[in-house]
Amino acid sequence: MKPVIGINCDYKEEGRYPYSFTYRNYIEAIIAGGGIPLLLPIIKDENDVGQFLQRIDGLVLTGGDDVPPQRYGKERHNKTLCVHPDKDISDNLLVNSAIHMKKPILAICYGTQLVNVICGGSLIQDIPASDMSCIAHKDFGNKQCLHPVKIEERSHLHEIVGVEHLQANSFHHQAIDTLGKGLIATAHTEDGIVEAIELKDYPFIVGVQWHPERMTPDPCHASLFSALVIASK
Repeated sequence: MKPVIGINCDYKEEGRYPYSFTYRNYIEAIIAGGGIPLLLPIIKDENDVGQFLQRIDGLVLTGGDDVPPQRYGKERHNKTLCVHPDKDISDNLLVNSAIHMKKPILAICYGTQLVNVICGGSLIQDIPASDMSCIAHKDFGNKQCLHPVKIEERSHLHEIVGVEHLQANSFHHQAIDTLGKGLIATAHTEDGIVEAIELKDYPFIVGVQWHPERMTPDPCHASLFSALVIASK
């Protein structure tokens, strides 16, 4: 039996008809990794979220807009673009319940930031405004930004990808500031921005700040999805 991997949907209210969606490359990455993808819509009832989680074996937390800064006790920066309030409620219920149930989780971009905030951490709301980095961490004008990432030895991430350095794409203007309880940083860029996290004493939570689903021709990035599928069996 192939593991069923849930994917949290994004949510928009544009025009007459609100809609939930995800990008196809998440789905294809899970299929290529040996899993069966299942899209998870916006659900704001805790019991219903729990029933969803009972029917999946693992979880991918996708990228998206920003975690509302009130979640980590900060005023909203003018560059912060919060996820829809319904998605915020749904995602927080989903991740809290999934962690309680010890579900394997691969978190990507916004998903990584969400895990950090749920564990009690905080975020840099806009990297360019913080003057903390000279590296472009977000693409502009449809030009993909790539930069090297150094992976910590003896980390789960290092075990998965099998290298100490890789080229990662970059689509984020926010980053982890204070790490949440139990989280460890397992990869950084040269400017010190956290690019990956793991949760200690947990079967499988790997969060990456880049978008590996867009780089699956590279086996290092594809291996993140196959590792999640293996952990979900």
